[in-house]
Amino acid sequence: MAAADWAVRGRLVDPERLRAAISAHPDHRQRAKLHAAAELVDASSESTKESELRALVALAGLPAVEGNVEVFDGRGRFVARVDLLFRAYGEVLEYHGDHHRTDLRQWRHDRTREAELESLGLHVMEVTNADLATPRLLVARIARNLQRRGWRSELAVSRWFPAG
Repeated sequence: MAAADWAVRGRLVDPERLRAAISAHPDHRQRAKLHAAAELVDASSESTKESELRALVALAGLPAVEGNVEVFDGRGRFVARVDLLFRAYGEVLEYHGDHHRTDLRQWRHDRTREAELESLGLHVMEVTNADLATPRLLVARIARNLQRRGWRSELAVSRWFPAG
């Protein structure tokens, strides 16, 4: 799916042509899975880990999330561009690769950026590769944060959600 996000974002493939190719796939047993993946394609994703995180959110039955959203303060000043935003709940998900921990300048920038976002009333949840390795724990944590901020539904996990 991340490759499809990249291809659609770069306009290397049209989403309709992608769906047509899936419909013509010779292995009918794989078509349902491929169609489910195609429904998750979003050109707003800018990295494979963002795509993976967004797919987990969707497959878990969490509310709709927006990708790579610019956030401004009350005076119209740009504050940040966030990876994923649950706008109705003021919840931000930020994927952080290891360089966000090992590069001191990046780490300091992230702390200030997070403080700015939180001063606007947003809650920022950092997600790492270790979190993606335990998807059920990750989405349960996201769900709790959303519930604290007013989400009243339950998880509706898709059959395509990873078993791990």
